[in-house]
Amino acid sequence: MKRYSQLADLESLLLEIPDENIRAYAGEAIASYSAGAYRSAIVSIWIAVVYDLYQKFRYLDEQFGDPAAKQCLQEIEKIRNNPDKKQVSAWERTILDKAFNDVKMLTSIEYEHLDRIQQDRHRCAHPVLDAEGFLFQPSPELGRSHIRTAIENLLSQPPIIGKAAGDALIRDVEGQYFPNDLEGVKNALFSRHLLPASDKYRQNLFKLCLKKILFLEPDNKWIIDRYLRSLECLIKEFRTNFESLDRATIKNIIEKTKDERFRALAVLLNIEDSLWNETPPLIQEKFKAFLKQKDNERYKIYVISIFPEFENELLMSYQKNMNDSTKQDLITPFIRGNIIEKAPHLVEFIVRDNIDVFIDSKTYHAGRLNAAEHIKPIIPILQADDIDYLINKIIERELGDQLIDCAFVMEDVFKNTINKFPEKLPLWKEFYDQKKDKWERMDNFEQLIANAEKQS
Repeated sequence: MKRYSQLADLESLLLEIPDENIRAYAGEAIASYSAGAYRSAIVSIWIAVVYDLYQKFRYLDEQFGDPAAKQCLQEIEKIRNNPDKKQVSAWERTILDKAFNDVKMLTSIEYEHLDRIQQDRHRCAHPVLDAEGFLFQPSPELGRSHIRTAIENLLSQPPIIGKAAGDALIRDVEGQYFPNDLEGVKNALFSRHLLPASDKYRQNLFKLCLKKILFLEPDNKWIIDRYLRSLECLIKEFRTNFESLDRATIKNIIEKTKDERFRALAVLLNIEDSLWNETPPLIQEKFKAFLKQKDNERYKIYVISIFPEFENELLMSYQKNMNDSTKQDLITPFIRGNIIEKAPHLVEFIVRDNIDVFIDSKTYHAGRLNAAEHIKPIIPILQADDIDYLINKIIERELGDQLIDCAFVMEDVFKNTINKFPEKLPLWKEFYDQKKDKWERMDNFEQLIANAEKQS
């Protein structure tokens, strides 16, 4: 029964190998093991390892332009085309070393495990005699161990693993055309970096993103923001993998946070506030001191879930101390930090304040300017009650309407909110009926409303 369960265990591991050809080679090793041919099993699993490494080199070269993988492939082809047939198999003897030393796709532990398979393969494939003059005879346990080790450490892993995977992500994220929006980042990660992917590989990406956000070069706010969005996407899609990260490892990463990266730390804590519990006391105190500086007040928005008292502090400061420029600086953190659920009263107050500035415009020029500076920025955080407030205020304003040139901003509000709040369509129709003959450039609204009615 024990032997049967061990064989079934190996066969279940076989299903974790994504490549059909490599799965077939590993299957030959398992078949040899089940027949008691342990020497043949070790030779077969080594062949699977060699072929898998070769295929991964090709993938790294073709998909990511990895220079080390390309160089290794060129050297392999040179050996294979050598007229001296004695040298044809020489590449097999060096491919594991190249994977570890040049392509850097293996950890030192993985390399040691796979190297043992290679050494035992040589003993199995050649008449190696021990001190007593007997041939090397592998045990069932050794054969089974090598098969399991090969599958778990290499054959079941995605084509980009280890340092090569990190290098590939770095080249993409820090490249000129990597997307800056969350949906674009998600598509980029899944198309090149996450299909297929093991738990260990995803955990390595989590750690790389954390390091890039908090202390690794480059010190470029746009690049750091890309890593923040990449991490946000990874956490949303693979929270279980993130939560399985070693807590001590996370603490060690956060402990290295540069002082100039506290802005990034604020956004990071907004993405995942549980990281505050893993933040060492020294970094916590330095971060609190950073937030107390007047110029950094807007970063309190990102950590309201950790420090709820910041909501009232910001509200008081907004009412008494902030100039117009500082007030406008708060809008971006509201949108980026998804603060509506975390501080609804603060968001509502600031949204209504911006609407009031727009409504109270004293000239036509001020109306257009306030529409661009006070209404357009808050569109992503408008709620149903805010739309009521905005439209009713506009309808109430009859005499001396300095907003007649502001149809453009109301079109934007309509387009970006009607699908979220379709119940506001009757109010929008009332707005159109009231202003169609009084405001300029209202022609598009009739068609927009008609289209919305068809969809409702």
